[in-house]
Amino acid sequence: MNPSVNHPGSGSDSINASSAQAPAPILFRTSTPESEFHAAIFSRVFNHRRPSFSSSSPNYPVRLPFGYCKPVTISDVLSCVAVANAENKRISIRSGGHSWACWSVRHCAILLDMIDFEGGIESVRWEPERGEGVVSCSSAVTSAQLNQFLERGQRVFPGGHCPDVGLGGFLLQGGMGWNCKNWGWACEYMVGVDVVTAEGEVLHCSETQNEDLFFAARGAGPGFPAIVTRFYLGTLPLPPMWQSLYFFDIANFKDVLEWMIKLCPTASPTLEIVLVSAFVPQSSTTPTLTAVFTSFAPSYSDALAALTSIHDSLPCTPSSSPDHPNRFCQPTSLPEEYAAQLAGNAAPGFRTRSDNAYLSSNLSPPQVASVLEPAFSTLPTKQSTALWFAMNPTSRRELKGGMALSMQSDHYFSVYAVWEEEMNDERCDEWVRGVFDKLEEDEGTLVGSYLGDADFQFRQVGWRFWGEKERGRLEEVRKRWDSKGRVCGFLRGDEAVDGGVKSVELK
Repeated sequence: MNPSVNHPGSGSDSINASSAQAPAPILFRTSTPESEFHAAIFSRVFNHRRPSFSSSSPNYPVRLPFGYCKPVTISDVLSCVAVANAENKRISIRSGGHSWACWSVRHCAILLDMIDFEGGIESVRWEPERGEGVVSCSSAVTSAQLNQFLERGQRVFPGGHCPDVGLGGFLLQGGMGWNCKNWGWACEYMVGVDVVTAEGEVLHCSETQNEDLFFAARGAGPGFPAIVTRFYLGTLPLPPMWQSLYFFDIANFKDVLEWMIKLCPTASPTLEIVLVSAFVPQSSTTPTLTAVFTSFAPSYSDALAALTSIHDSLPCTPSSSPDHPNRFCQPTSLPEEYAAQLAGNAAPGFRTRSDNAYLSSNLSPPQVASVLEPAFSTLPTKQSTALWFAMNPTSRRELKGGMALSMQSDHYFSVYAVWEEEMNDERCDEWVRGVFDKLEEDEGTLVGSYLGDADFQFRQVGWRFWGEKERGRLEEVRKRWDSKGRVCGFLRGDEAVDGGVKSVELK
């Protein structure tokens, strides 16, 4: 195989892939001590509900990767692709390791862990020739790392709320980031992407170069048929941030959610609006609702006006405590919000089952509140949460053409069942399954799902992640660029036990 050969028609769109460095070593399962190989494969995997290395764990699918590599250069990636082609093995990719379904741990595949690629955080750089505020970075750089870099230039990228999520998985599946209801999807800020294909071609993709791969890079998620080595991203001027928080008794759920839904059409376009159910504090006997209003207004007076209109319309009296006081128009920042997010996350070692849905925008506020109340009020453990994320007005505008991302609605709903002990696996699974089985029964309630919080092995949703036209085009892109299924795609219940390549069809 000649890695420098371009795809037919790509012409000058290829990138110089030469390097004098020796390739990074591949750890092969057959020649590496099991404990060492196991540690490498599961390094940085966030969810401890993991696939098994042994058939003695009947509750877990057995997924034994063929090899593991931490590429540092393009040449390292090309070497792994060459080995995969020579051995007829697939390739899986890890950026941040936050996939609930452990997308990167695949049977008999070579796992490319991109954490050290081009120096990790050192890969971030400005790209002034591509436009004002454009930045580029490798795929394992996190939202917090990127925004820390951008802060020096008074810019911001609407990355994920969780600071340690890698941009690779986040962007490929669309990117529901900061102030998404107003700023739009993070992948809409993508202006280019460098990739290595399944045949070892090194390409740049944009709206004018290898457009079909660029289409897939904005919304295909783990179905992207190539390996991303660099993203090129537009950014925004960094605004100041203020926040109001209100805590409500769970008994007021319907009144609170209906109030928040009705606010969205006329709320300031600087406001992110989120409702969370969680045990606050965890020693409490019932969940607490937290209504979060985060302002990205250009000035304090603008933020005060936006948040005062919210404050003056509260549907009921909030609850409060010394440890969790309500707050009104208090200054905050991305570093503070990232720290709060980390503090609220489950500790390392916890197990998670996540699922999500877009609820029809045609539902009335009382209908939305009625169908979501059971999930918000019956969390299965003290660490679990449920979330409603306001998407209006982004959901009411036509998405930018030419990208796979095509599914959205006014209401994004997700649950995260979190627990510590294996003995609670079935109970928590059944709670999540019951929530979505009930929603499925109500015809016209669900219109789709978001790839980021989905697990195809747990619940099939009829591939409602894209519109029909975008799904058809994505299938064609995958067939063109990876007809053999060399790059691991969607992890389904029929994962190939022999680790060979498999169908690229989205069925």
